[in-house]
Order: sequence, then C-alpha cells, then structure tokens
Amino acid sequence: MRKTSEELSQLCRNLNIDTLWSWSRVHSYMNSKYEYFLKYIKHIREDNDNCAYAPLGGIAHETLEKFYGNEITYDQMYDEFDTGWMLNIDIVDLKFNRNDKAKNDSIKNKYKQNLDHFYRHHKVLKSDENNKFELEKFMLIKFRDDIYLQGYIDVLRILEDGSYVVGDWKTSTIYKGKKALDECGQLVTYAIGVHQLYNVPFDKIKIGWNFLKYQNVTVEQKNGKKKVREIERCKLGSSLTSNVKTWLKHFKYDEKEIDDFIVKLVDSNSIECLPKEVQEKIEFNDCWVYVELTEELVNLWTNTIVSNIDEINAKTKEFNETNNDKLFWDNEESVKSQSYYYANLCGYSANLLLPYKQYLEKLEAEKGGIDLLSDTKKSYDAGTSNEDMDLMNSLLEGILNG
Repeated sequence: MRKTSEELSQLCRNLNIDTLWSWSRVHSYMNSKYEYFLKYIKHIREDNDNCAYAPLGGIAHETLEKFYGNEITYDQMYDEFDTGWMLNIDIVDLKFNRNDKAKNDSIKNKYKQNLDHFYRHHKVLKSDENNKFELEKFMLIKFRDDIYLQGYIDVLRILEDGSYVVGDWKTSTIYKGKKALDECGQLVTYAIGVHQLYNVPFDKIKIGWNFLKYQNVTVEQKNGKKKVREIERCKLGSSLTSNVKTWLKHFKYDEKEIDDFIVKLVDSNSIECLPKEVQEKIEFNDCWVYVELTEELVNLWTNTIVSNIDEINAKTKEFNETNNDKLFWDNEESVKSQSYYYANLCGYSANLLLPYKQYLEKLEAEKGGIDLLSDTKKSYDAGTSNEDMDLMNSLLEGILNG
C-alpha cells in the first residue's frame, strides 16, 4: 500500500524537513533542468501526454503486482496486460514514436510481442521459508540530516544465504556496461535504504533489473561449456538458428530436415518445434542484469544526489527572488543529447520546453542558411550535421506548429 500525501507530509514534520525527495524528482532535474522547472517549480501541467512508454510500464508493473498479490493467476497475466494495451494503444492511440508512423508501428509490434511472451513465460520468483520477497516495499533513505528520499522497491528479495536483492521491473531496452552504471542510481539509492533499515552490509546486497522484453538464454556448446546470451523475446527464433543448426547436425539430421526445422523455429519463435535432444541444449530464464554494488558506487551516487539537491535548492531560492527562468536553462549540448527524449518521451512540448524550442529553431534557421546564435549567414553544409537535419526535418513541423 502506497503512502498517502498526508502520511508523507507527516513524515516531513517528524523529520523536521521541508521536502521529502523522490528518485524521480531528483532524476528529472538531472535529465532536464528546465523540465524540472516546469513540473516542480512552476507546477505547469504537461501538454504532450500521448507517449506510450510510461502508461505501459505502469500496466506491466501492476500486472506483476496483481499476480504476486494473488489477485490474478499466472495464466491471467497475459489477459491483464492485453486489456491495458487495448485501452492505451488500440483506443487512446498512445505513441512510441510521435513523428514517424513506420517507426511507431515497428516499435509497437515488437513491444507487444515481447511483453506477450514475457507474461506467458515469466519465471516465478521463488518463495518459501528460506527465500522471501516483498513487492512495492516503501523505503525512507537518509542522505543528510536535511535530505531524505522516499520510494518503493519493485521487488525486494531476501535469499536463503541472508543476502538481499533490490530488483526493478524494466520495460526499456537492456542496459549493459557503462549504460548500466549510468542508470543504476535508483537501485543504489534503495540499496542504501536497505542498508540503513536492516543494518545489512553492502556486500550482502545485490542490485539489478529484470528486463521484461528479453530472456537470458543459456546454450550448451559442443565442448560442453555453456554460454549465456541476452536475447530480445521477439527475436529468439532467428537469434538461435546457428546454435540449433550445430546441434541438428550433431544429431545426424539431414540438410532438408535441418532447413525445415529452422523455418519452423523462426516462424514460431519457439524451440518447441525442435527435437527433444536439441531442446535440452537450450535453457531460458528471465533477463536479470546485475550491477556490482561497490563502496565507490555508493559514494558516487550519494554525492551526486546530495550535490544535485543542493543545486536545486540554491537555484529555487534565487528564482523566487529574481523570477529568472534562465537559472534552469538546459545548454545546447544537453538538449542535443536529449533530442530523442524530448521528441518522443517528454510530457512537455517544445512550446513549453523553451531550451528545446530554441534548439529546433536554430536548426530550422541553419537549414535556411542563417545561424541565429551568431546572426551571420553560413551554408547548410558547413553548419549542421546530417543527424541534426534528419531530426529537425522529421520533428519540426509537428512540434513547433503543433
């Protein structure tokens, strides 16, 4: 059960603080200072609310919560998600890509295939007297006497060996390497909360995401070793053709039989069409991706969160005195790096997100041979990258005029 606004307000009074922060609020500032300004300082309502990702992510979470809360059965998860899909995509027509119908349809089809497959093949979390878990676990995390964050862990597991796993259901593209380190701030924040609440050392805490659109696929090699790959669920069949051919040849199937099996494998996106001896060489699991929780990582995110909150408070105070929105202005480099987000995911249009609007207007001017920043003429080729111009051509009409 989530805390009410009154309960959160009471927490603030008990802790003698003005603001009880959330990860989403801090991350909003880190992602776009001006978006934060519109949402949390000016309290302006979003005017571009046709993005599919957030509503579908919410439905995906709610479906799992209902299953693990014994409100629906395993077999009912698919129908539960499908109903939410129908309401948001088929009826309301929310978009995955606001500016390109072909790309929108492609993303939509793959997204649905991936999530349908997840709800039919989800590996249920183990629960017994030695392995326990809790969904939507409320956490209160202290960073400083005047800085607290609150939030909810998607799934907190307590394993037989006494270790804790902070888990997050994720409907996004998979994180790997540096991307995983860049995106693990929320998990690290909750791990700090687990450390504080249960007095458990950090080396007994794991953090990770379950990427719903993917599976961890373990394939036995001819030498007996096993190799694990993360494969998008809608591409399982096509991604396993080489491994399957190897084992079909090993078991002495002829070329025609192998070709027939491969066609069925790709068409069905399932290994159930294959001989049992080949199926036994392949194992499927949910795609859990973990990040090692080190002292360095804890300190990095602690400092990042505290410094950003201090910066927000300082800018907010100055804005209240000066009414200068430039205090929260996103620079051009930041806007450029976030262009896809602003175009397809952000809840504010360019009409309100002024740094983004300025960036698009600059691209439009450069397309016509005018550099607004230097107020001088220059050629199209010299001034703008192909990437920028492709973006501008596909976005400008719908965003600036819409």
